[in-house]
Amino acid sequence: MMRATTVSSSSSLKVGYGIGSRLRLRVRGMPPVPCLLHNSTLFPFFNNYFAPFHSQSTKSRNTQPRRLVKVSNLEDALHLFDEMLQRRPPPSILCFTQLLGQVAKLKHYSAVISLHNRMGFSGIRPNVYTLTIIINCFSHMNQMGFSLSVLGKFFKLGFEPNVATLNTLINGFLLQNREADAVEILNKMMKGGNCNPDVITFGTLVKGLCAKGNNTGAIQLLRKMEEGGCKPNLVIYSTIIDSLCKDTLVVDALNLFSEMMSKRIDPNVITYTSLIHGVCKLGGWNEATRLFNEMVSKGIFPNLHSYNVLVDTLCKEGLVGKAKCIVEMMTQRDIEPDMVTYSSLMDGYCLRGEMGEAKKVLELMLSKGYTTDAYSYNIFINGYCKHRMIDEALMIFNEMSNNELVPDTVTYNTLMDGFCKVGRIQDAQKLFSQMQACGQLPNVHSYNVLLDGLCKNQQLSKAMELLRDMGA
Repeated sequence: MMRATTVSSSSSLKVGYGIGSRLRLRVRGMPPVPCLLHNSTLFPFFNNYFAPFHSQSTKSRNTQPRRLVKVSNLEDALHLFDEMLQRRPPPSILCFTQLLGQVAKLKHYSAVISLHNRMGFSGIRPNVYTLTIIINCFSHMNQMGFSLSVLGKFFKLGFEPNVATLNTLINGFLLQNREADAVEILNKMMKGGNCNPDVITFGTLVKGLCAKGNNTGAIQLLRKMEEGGCKPNLVIYSTIIDSLCKDTLVVDALNLFSEMMSKRIDPNVITYTSLIHGVCKLGGWNEATRLFNEMVSKGIFPNLHSYNVLVDTLCKEGLVGKAKCIVEMMTQRDIEPDMVTYSSLMDGYCLRGEMGEAKKVLELMLSKGYTTDAYSYNIFINGYCKHRMIDEALMIFNEMSNNELVPDTVTYNTLMDGFCKVGRIQDAQKLFSQMQACGQLPNVHSYNVLLDGLCKNQQLSKAMELLRDMGA
């Protein structure tokens, strides 16, 4: 597990890739993050294209477009676009840009590109905002080569990309897992000129690094912000705290939380919920209660996710009674429990062997309009298997097929484990074959369950045969 550390900054920013000891990070099941910055594919491109930022005199107008009619679907947007093209004189580029922005928000990225091309055929000249939207669309279409070609068009038209343009490029590279190229843009921006990074620049990079579990790199970015004139905000602190908690680095998260408070940056419900979730994952129920009460005392009211974290933790600790009290508190505050809440309660009762109470929760969930899925059935199958009620578990399994629900790998593994624990190895083997016949590929846990069952029931020859099949 990676540890987040605060590393003293060097003269240039090389975030999380090769600083100091040149760490190779392995986090959240990802392969090691390589040292990317030294041979970045973006170096030649930006050595050529960043130079004009500091030499061109032409600047983009920072004029915001007037408000258009808001469109909620692509058909209305296309109709409005056609109407705008037919007007004489045509509307300003600001109106067209605003419409393209609305279509992009609807995630019709290819449509935006097509509309932009039609504007060009009609002689409507884009502005910086238009081209930035086009870069964003190509980025979401995983076509960064085209995004970079649009950047070249800036200089052809005499424009300078602004910070929003470069933030869009950074986000595009992060979407394609090209962290080195994203960081290289930041490095170029920080060398001076007209395009200094802002809090969105840093926030975008922090979010991207944290998504990869690169907490070290994210914290180094935080320190680099503090050295410059760009102060970290609540979103950046909360993003890093959440990432640290996901990696169970709760001590580091609490230290960062204290640092944030010392700078008079007030936490919100997201910050507290991340911390509560983190300490709960480590079994720190008392600390979770303290944080919850502290949050409420500050006038920060828990949301559905906050309550669900507590309910799930209590149920896993076997404290279903307390979890039920939390659910009652939710309803008193007009926060309706959702499927996650009910599933946690059902799981809590099943783990205690109180199957009747679990069924009552299921009935309540169904009465609220929720439907059962494979996860709901898995909870009951697991509960019955843990208490060696294998026939009841098999009935639930068969009920899934009757309700046209497809058992998943977890379903099969749980039931196989149940069969093995009561000595019904032949049934476990049949289920293993059935699993594959139904298109569910066994995973490592599937093999481990069956191997363990065979060995414990003195069927070593079959265990060795299965082991050979596993390695084939």
